[in-house]
Amino acid sequence: MIQKLFVGLAITLLFACNNSNNTSAVDYEKLYLHSMEVKDYQTAIVAAQAILQADSTKQPYLDTLPELYASVRNYAATELYTDKVLSRRPNEEKFLQLKALCLQEAGKGMELLDFYNKLYASTGKITYLYQVATIQVAAGDNKGAAASVKTLEENMLNSKDSVDFMLSETEKQMVPLRAAVYNVKAYMSAQNKDLMGAKKNFELALKEFPDFIAAQQNYMRLIQGGRQ
Repeated sequence: MIQKLFVGLAITLLFACNNSNNTSAVDYEKLYLHSMEVKDYQTAIVAAQAILQADSTKQPYLDTLPELYASVRNYAATELYTDKVLSRRPNEEKFLQLKALCLQEAGKGMELLDFYNKLYASTGKITYLYQVATIQVAAGDNKGAAASVKTLEENMLNSKDSVDFMLSETEKQMVPLRAAVYNVKAYMSAQNKDLMGAKKNFELALKEFPDFIAAQQNYMRLIQGGRQ
């Protein structure tokens, strides 16, 4: 009788523990959903990690970690989890772009250039060629940049693509690709002391996109410098 009582007690306790574990998992999932809803990404990361610790097969939570870590500017973790996703889905552009962001934040310019060249070769998307051109300009590769810009001009006539243009380390503006290319051309002209060419291309950039903040500022500096 006593033995049966202990067996019954053990079964009851085991059942209670299982219920407790299920409740905990459900709570973390609710916490994750609520955190995503209110854009509390740091808490969403904690919840996702807790869910994965309890059940590592829940891939959808793992796949959200790269963007979540990027949103809180933890780029080391972003790259770690991006690589995990890319090992299973090597051609998914969203994660390839996150990988490029990690390389950029780590200051790995040559790796980033090679990465964008491969993306352009595999997708044919000229937005990636634009990124190649900007890296070449920053690196002082004028010959390479000129070749990239020439190809961009030949292929952007009917383009409706846009690119993120960084205004500072934390601010960016979405800019039509055509305007961004003219801005690069203007910068290259200014570097070569071709002030009339720079003026013309800044004006073309602003014609394409009058709200282009960087082009506005650069154009005003050029005009003011020419008056002095």
